[in-house]
Amino acid sequence: MKLKNSLLFVFILAFCTAGFAQNSFSWEKVRYGGRFSFEFSNETTSIIVAPVAIYPLNKKLSLGASVSLGYAKFKDPEAKLYNYGISVLTYYNPIGQVELSAELEQSFVNQRSTISDAKINYNFLAFYLGAGYRTRNVTLGMRYDVLYKKEEGLYASPFAPFVRVYF
Repeated sequence: MKLKNSLLFVFILAFCTAGFAQNSFSWEKVRYGGRFSFEFSNETTSIIVAPVAIYPLNKKLSLGASVSLGYAKFKDPEAKLYNYGISVLTYYNPIGQVELSAELEQSFVNQRSTISDAKINYNFLAFYLGAGYRTRNVTLGMRYDVLYKKEEGLYASPFAPFVRVYF
């Protein structure tokens, strides 16, 4: 639990410090985009939509926020999941096309068994650290959830590939 609190404190401190360093806010600088992911297999169907708004503080550092909505259906055991969440994120471009990211995400999950009508609601906190290759308005990369616990999360692995697009 101390690790979660420490990481949360460091992330919020960095977010606030960078925010106060900015002299003036301009809506024209905000970039919009997000993430769309889907998975189809014999056992699973999963769709997630996560729109994002990013504000560049300077050429190397950007801050933003995201909401996410998702749906998943499993055949064995037969269940449906609906999830939603909110994130705060930071992107840092140390050199050229390299993009480093940190994302603190709080997710809420509603699970329903289609066999017994049992309902289970839970939430979990994720802290992703990632790295990617950026070209123009698209970034391809991998992120890792440092708070991942196999028995508590929504995902099968702490690693997640990503594609981000911003306009």
